Amino acid sequence: MIRSDRLLYELAPDGFGSRHCEPWEQWRERVHGVLPQFPEEVLEQWVYRHWKGVLCNWGWLDFQAMSFTKVRWSTNDIINQIKTPHDDVVSKFSSRMNNPLFQRSWLVQNMQDKGTWPVAPIVLQYERDLYATNGRILKAPFNLLEGHHRLGYLKSIAENGGYLQDHHNIWLVRIALH
Repeated sequence: MIRSDRLLYELAPDGFGSRHCEPWEQWRERVHGVLPQFPEEVLEQWVYRHWKGVLCNWGWLDFQAMSFTKVRWSTNDIINQIKTPHDDVVSKFSSRMNNPLFQRSWLVQNMQDKGTWPVAPIVLQYERDLYATNGRILKAPFNLLEGHHRLGYLKSIAENGGYLQDHHNIWLVRIALH
């Protein structure tokens, strides 16, 4: 697998993390030719908004070999099939749903009102377990790359019997082997 950390470093939004970060529209124009197979929603939600985390956590993946398919899964399939080496983080977000402070979050309110997430999480589909550079294991066949807040909140809503739609969008990512 070809590492993408150098590529991602070059794609950094100018001024990332500062008050004067390169606007999404400008960044999209610059990056679209480098990652033309990335849907705009994935580029904006994952690579642009979370650039540093993507670089640090996923730079060892081959971004130029990724292909994306938007699919709809049931709540049960999402909860039972999508794995993450960051289960502790997802559990923390799930437990926050009971905190009145987090009840005011736009994301929590949006998910409670609509019964689904506003943007589809990104899930890697792979034939075998992968070992990340940080020593964690990505369990095959489905592993969450982006959307830990949303997955935690979805789990909490389901556990507490809240309103959920029957199916939810997710982005499935596959990486072609070289």
